[in-house]
Amino acid sequence: RGPSSETYGILGRVYKDRWKAASEARKTFLARGLLDKAIDAYLKGFETDWRDAYPGVNAVTLMEIKEPPDPRREQIIPVVRYAAERRIAAGKPDYWDYATVLELAVLAKDKESAQEALCNALTSVREIWEPKTTARNIHLIRESREKRQEAEGWYREIELELEKRVDDTTEVLKR
Repeated sequence: RGPSSETYGILGRVYKDRWKAASEARKTFLARGLLDKAIDAYLKGFETDWRDAYPGVNAVTLMEIKEPPDPRREQIIPVVRYAAERRIAAGKPDYWDYATVLELAVLAKDKESAQEALCNALTSVREIWEPKTTARNIHLIRESREKRQEAEGWYREIELELEKRVDDTTEVLKR
């Protein structure tokens, strides 16, 4: 029935997982090609339906990680943020809505917005893997910025708070 944000999001996720595996195996050129494919799939997904922030936030996060960073991310971040904020304003936001705003605030280097979104995300966790996934993405952003000597200390603080929430959730599950 034609392209959809969900289908492109799934395709982007497949390429992202393959990129991670190639990176860990030190297959530099394969990893670079897979990263480009992941960005392209996620971007197509977001462009297919701008109301769906999921492929958008993944596209801009991977654009940030790319070396050098993809300059298109600067134009796309505010659009993805608007989509996420509209979803929150529509009522019944969930963890992923706040995590998306958090990740976008980190990408935009907006500490205050990131801290506010972090508070909302931490109180909306339903599953242990949710903050774990977000911490991993923040970690990737921080690492890429550290390589470029652009990292700020508060990125790590965000990461640690998300990891603490994983630990808290794990502790509750053990009881």
